[in-house]
Parts: sequence; C-alpha cells; structure tokens
Amino acid sequence: MYVSELRRFQVCQRKLSAHLLVKGSHLGMSENKPQLQQSKRRRKVSPTGGGGIVGAEGDEERVKTKGLNEIISSLVFLEDQEKSDLRELKKVDQEEIIQFERNHSQQKGAMMDYFFKLQDYNGDAERDEGTRKRKAKANAFTAANVAAVTIASASAEDIVSTGENVTTSDKTPASGPQRRLWVKNRSKDWWDQCNSPDFPEEEFRKAFRMGKSTFDLICNELNSAVAKENTMLRDAVPVRQRAAVCIWRLATGEPLRLVSKKFGLGISTCHKLVLEVCSAIAAF
Repeated sequence: MYVSELRRFQVCQRKLSAHLLVKGSHLGMSENKPQLQQSKRRRKVSPTGGGGIVGAEGDEERVKTKGLNEIISSLVFLEDQEKSDLRELKKVDQEEIIQFERNHSQQKGAMMDYFFKLQDYNGDAERDEGTRKRKAKANAFTAANVAAVTIASASAEDIVSTGENVTTSDKTPASGPQRRLWVKNRSKDWWDQCNSPDFPEEEFRKAFRMGKSTFDLICNELNSAVAKENTMLRDAVPVRQRAAVCIWRLATGEPLRLVSKKFGLGISTCHKLVLEVCSAIAAF
C-alpha cells in the first residue's frame, strides 16, 4: 500500500512540473515579445526598406515555432512518463492483490486446520464423556446388585437353618402333612426382661423414652393395624414386640444390627417392622 501511494505522489509531482514547464514557456514567449517588437520597429526605420520587415516577421515566426515545439515535446514526454507511471501503478496493484490473496489463502487454511482440530477435540471429549457415563451406570448397577445381595442375605437369615439351630414342631398324624419350622435360633433375653411385669419402670423409661402405661396404650391402639396371624412356617411376631422394635429404634437411633441382637429378630425383619409401625402411627 505504501508503494502505490508513493507512485501516485510521483505522478502528481510530474504533472505539476509539466504544468510549471508550460507556464514557463508561455512566460518566456511573453518576455520575448517586447524584444521582437523593438526589433521590428528598428527594422521598420532601417534604410534597407521592405526587406527588414520580412526578416522581423520571420524571426517572430521562428520563436513561436520553437516555443510550440518545446511545449509539444514536453507534453509528449510527460504523457509517456505518465503512461509508464500508470503501468507501474497497475503492476504494483496487481502485486498487492496477489499478496492479499496469498495471505487470505494462508489464513483460510490456518482457520480450517483449527476448525478440524477443534472438531476432533470435541469428538474426543464427547467420547470420553460417554465412557464416563457408561462407567458410572455400570458402577451404580453393581452397587445396586451388591445391596440387593446383602438384603437378600440378611433376609435369608430368618429362613435358612444351620445344623445345630434347627428346631422341628410336633409331628402331625401319619395321615396329615408334617409341619416344620426353619428358624434361626436367636436370643431374646433382653426383650423378655423388658417385657416382664417385674421389669423396673425406671429402666423401661430409660430404654424406650416412655413409661409402661404409655407403651401399653400405643400397643392397644396399634393392635388392629399391625397384628399378624401365625403361618405354617412360623409364628407371627407379637404386637408388643413389633411396637417395641420401632420405638426402641426411634428412641436410641441404634443400627438395625444391634436392634436385631436386642430383640432376637432378623435385620430385614426389624427394618420391615419399623416401617410398618411408623405407617400405622402416621395413619392415625
């Protein structure tokens, strides 16, 4: 861009020089006019007669012709110089256009390379995100399976017998089916002590955060809602023990494993009793 501006400045400068040259030629001719007139007057008054007049006119014509030739030569030279400058300017403009197109092509190529790299990066990020989501789902599914297996194992403790802890019921007559109870033998000493009429009121209040009368009232109110019937496999958990499991769990906040040991029931059974009693209380 700076080169083209410089060329245009040079063209303007040459045009100004031509203008000054033409003006100077006119000034020179105007300055020569008094001399020609004086020479003409001298020749008019010279003793030679008519020949002097013809010589003066010839000199004037030669001066004019010379001035015009100089002007024409200057104009032709300036015209040729202007054409040359225009060709140079056109050449410079073409070079600038070519350079601009080359730079544009390079920038376009660089932008396309950056765009393709960005697409590749986004594709890799999406694939990584999908992989992480699949791993998270797999981990959650595995954790759910482990929890289900744990719960199933805890529930199985209520029905699976272990060699020494199996008890059988009385045999029925030969003509009828035989009834068998498959129950794991657990200690209920602590609950039997608490449920005893001789158990101290203070100890009962410390364990269940309420007196015996209040506990009896709750059991009577919940009797119809939480009572269950005995089955062929096992006897149902009494209403007082059901209510005691829920109340002691809520009063102490102890884990279900400790609740299971205190009341001689399975962990899953204790969890189920807590939910049933709480639902029954909320229904009232």
